Amino acid sequence: MAEILIVDDVAENLQILQLILRDEGHKVFAAISGEIALNIAHEHSPELVISDINMPVMDGLALCKTLKSSAKTRDIPVIFVSAERETDNIVEALEVGGVDYITKPFKPAEVLARVNTQLKLLDAHRLAVKQQLSQVMNQMVVGIAHEINTPLGAAITAVTHFESILTQLLGAFEQETLSAQQLMDGLSESKQGVALCERNLLRVAQFVKVLKEIARVERPTSPTQLSVIALLNDLKSDWGKKDVQIQVSAVEASFVSDRDILMSVFNNLIENSVAHGNLKSDKAISIEVALKEQHIEFLYYDHGEGLQGISIDELLKPFITTKRGNSGHVGLSAPVTANLISSALKGAYQLLDRGRGLEWMIEIPENSD
Repeated sequence: MAEILIVDDVAENLQILQLILRDEGHKVFAAISGEIALNIAHEHSPELVISDINMPVMDGLALCKTLKSSAKTRDIPVIFVSAERETDNIVEALEVGGVDYITKPFKPAEVLARVNTQLKLLDAHRLAVKQQLSQVMNQMVVGIAHEINTPLGAAITAVTHFESILTQLLGAFEQETLSAQQLMDGLSESKQGVALCERNLLRVAQFVKVLKEIARVERPTSPTQLSVIALLNDLKSDWGKKDVQIQVSAVEASFVSDRDILMSVFNNLIENSVAHGNLKSDKAISIEVALKEQHIEFLYYDHGEGLQGISIDELLKPFITTKRGNSGHVGLSAPVTANLISSALKGAYQLLDRGRGLEWMIEIPENSD
C-alpha cells in the first residue's frame, strides 16, 4: 500500500486519520506541525500528503507552497483538511497546488475515497512511464500525464464544492429560511468556484493540445507539394484574426513537406512568443525565408525580450518556461517544436541569441517524402 504523511496540530485528528488509513494497510507518517512535515517529506518522500489548513506558525497553505517549491517534493499530491463551516480557504488551498480536500469531522468512506482517487492517479502515472516511447517523448508524455492531475483534480473539486453550495441554498429556499445575505454569500462563493474551474479546465485543454502535438512526432507524415508564400500568407491570416502581426520576407518556392506539422511548428513558436516574449507593440514578428542547397531556411524572430535568465539548453527541456507572461503556459512549446522539426519533418534547427528576441533558424528539406 502507500506511504502517506498526515499533518495536523491537533493530536486527536492525527489519531483518527491514522486509524482510518492504517486499517487499509497504508504506512502513515504523522506530523504535528508544518515544519516537522517538511523534514519527514524530504526524508521519506511519501506518495501523498494530507494536511490541515489552519495550523500555527506554518499553516497548510504555506506547507504546500514550500513542498511545491522543492524539486524533491513538488510532485507529491496534497489533500487539504478543513472543517465543514470553514470553506473560505478551500479555493486558495487549491490555487496553491492542492488536489482535493476532506472535511471535518472525518467520514472514513470519504477519506478513503479521496485518498484512493489520488493513488489511482499516481498508479496511472507509473503505468505511463512504462510505455515504449523514445526517451524525450517518454519524458514529455509522462510529465503531462502527471501535470494534468492537478488542474483536473482542482476543477473536479471546484465543481463538487459548487454543487454543495447550491444544495445548501436550495435547502434553505425550500425551508423558507434563505436570507438575502446567505444568497449573496453563496453566489459569491459559487462565482469563485466557477472561475477556478474554468482556469483549470483551460489548463487541461492546453495539456491535451500538447499531447496531440507530441503524437504528431510518432505518426506517419503526409507530405504534399507546398508553396512558401501561400503557407506564410495562411499563417499571417490566421494570426491576424488574433491581432498578432507577422512580417514576411520570402521568395516563392515549392517544396514537399507535411503542411499540418509545419504549421504546428510556427503556431507553437508564435504562441510561445505571445505568452512569454513581452513583444513590442510597434514590432511585428518576423519570418524570413531563404533558398539553400536542397533545403528551405526559415528564420523566425519576435523582437521580444529573448532568452533572459535562461539558457538555450534549458529552454529545450520539458516543462521549462521563461516564467514571464502567461502563467498558465505549460512549458512544452520549445521541446515539442524541436522534436517536430527534427523527427517529423526530418529537418534541423538552431536557437540564436542575437538581440532580436526569441530566434529560431529552421531548415526543412525541399523534399521530405
